[in-house]
Amino acid sequence: MRLLQSKAWILLLFMQILMFIITISGENGPVGDGSVLQAFLSNEQTDSGIELKLRGTLILGMTIFGFSIIINGYRKGIRWAWYACWVYPIFFVLHIIGFGTYLPDAIFLFISLIGLLLPYKKFFNKQE
Repeated sequence: MRLLQSKAWILLLFMQILMFIITISGENGPVGDGSVLQAFLSNEQTDSGIELKLRGTLILGMTIFGFSIIINGYRKGIRWAWYACWVYPIFFVLHIIGFGTYLPDAIFLFISLIGLLLPYKKFFNKQE
């Protein structure tokens, strides 16, 4: 059980990687037409191309931000990082409400909750 608690950050890292892959992908995959990567590789300045490039920069920035919180603060057991990582279950609840996509969002919600609640004692040690 202690091993699971100390490695729970990997679940959140997995969630962040999945979110990155899903959000950069278009209908034809991560590098196909309509994807963020395809928009960056083209020189088109259409409205949809500009929108995809803006989405891509936002995704990249949020992914780097999420990785840094998970790998540094969360993995080390710093309490503020635990609070910050609640963005994952909140995101999936809002996604389910907004889009009605119970699958796979409910699974991602469950995985992110396990990643947050399993190491609870690590963040809220009574000795502090």
